[in-house]
Amino acid sequence: MTTVIKRDTALELDVDKEDINSLHKMIASEVAFYEEVLAKFRMKYGVLAEFEAKLANAKLPEHPYWEESIEYRNAYEELENLKKMKGVFEWILKSLTHREYSSGNVNPQYSPRT
Repeated sequence: MTTVIKRDTALELDVDKEDINSLHKMIASEVAFYEEVLAKFRMKYGVLAEFEAKLANAKLPEHPYWEESIEYRNAYEELENLKKMKGVFEWILKSLTHREYSSGNVNPQYSPRT
């Protein structure tokens, strides 16, 4: 169990470090997936903003490009959100590792990578 303290308030979470590690790995996998999806869109259509500008200026027909632009935008936004979540999990893992190290629960000769 993990305890989070926020200004005189302790929150107990029924989540251990292994759960957090597992979620971090899952998010990292999702980040990799969306990076691949975006790479394919970039190869096909170029930069998202330029692709959307071509549609807005009627330089491309709406069909099928409008649907593609929606998928491209959704993948872009999903990746940005996943990167934020990944960063949060990395911060949590670093914090937990630091706390374990500081409290003497970790072998001082070995500092695990996160």
